[in-house]
Amino acid sequence: MKAKNPDKKKQLKNEPLKLDQMMSVLFGLSKDLQLQLLNGLFGESFTRADVKSIHYGNAKFDSDEYNRIIGDLFMKLDTIRGVFHYHVEFQTLNNRSMVIRMFRYGFEKALELAEGKPKDGVQLVAFPKQLVIFLEQNKAIGDELRLRLRLPDGTETMYTVPVLKLWTLTPRDMQERKLFALLPLHVFRSRKRMRRIALSQRTNDEKQRLFAQEFKRLKTIIEETVEVLRELRRKRQLRLEDLDKMLQVLQNVLNYLYRHYGEYKQTEKEVSEMIKTFIPEALKRGRREGRKEGRKEGERVRQIKVARNLLELGVDKETIVKATELSTEEIESLARQK
Repeated sequence: MKAKNPDKKKQLKNEPLKLDQMMSVLFGLSKDLQLQLLNGLFGESFTRADVKSIHYGNAKFDSDEYNRIIGDLFMKLDTIRGVFHYHVEFQTLNNRSMVIRMFRYGFEKALELAEGKPKDGVQLVAFPKQLVIFLEQNKAIGDELRLRLRLPDGTETMYTVPVLKLWTLTPRDMQERKLFALLPLHVFRSRKRMRRIALSQRTNDEKQRLFAQEFKRLKTIIEETVEVLRELRRKRQLRLEDLDKMLQVLQNVLNYLYRHYGEYKQTEKEVSEMIKTFIPEALKRGRREGRKEGRKEGERVRQIKVARNLLELGVDKETIVKATELSTEEIESLARQK
């Protein structure tokens, strides 16, 4: 067995930054997947035609004492029904300060957005819709975070934030809820068990046996996850470029686990071969198909642009349908956005 790595604590300390990077990739997939993810997380029902644009807002706030607090993800949707704001935080560990941090993040974003003239002389400070996604199992985590607020007049109100316990969802659950973008994070559930083994007082032989069991269990999780990804790809519910990015995140999580706990595996080659087994054959044709899909998407953008121009000129919808090959429903949706 290899000697323990003296830099292991340093690697663990750097993990939050890598997790942030993974989330940026998963929330930065194609517009369809972004909307499906947002709908699934917040119970919304936005369609592609509803949403003009998706923006990721500022997540860094400076207090009066020049202390900076940094949230994970703020989203702004500009839609035909108005503008909507969302805030998502990702947690591996549970702690009592989380609800206070959520309140601070939400309040700072509400202050940032509180611009313009007050309505009826009263300024509105509106929190974004918020959610905390917990990645690792913890029995102490409930369905929501709660904070009791006592106002200056003595009245009290309850501030709550919904919670998504990711470890309770199987890959099939994520597929049904259209949380496709979070599928690569399913393997993250293994980290806590592996860390517990590593920090235990067991003998090295016992640790090696337990880690072998965990990696076997991890292999089953990967197989289930990638099978769902393959099915989504076959049904054309997942673009090739999205699949590629999701697999990169999946591999990053696996590499993290192997780098931190793989010293108890027999060889690095065994690990490498296992990962390669789960990379879909479709990726070998990735560039060719990606270019083809890219041309189709570019053509659609052009058609929408032409349709909008014709609507501005007052051309009737039936003529626009013939000219652009867009559907009547799509033309009517564009007309409502004018």
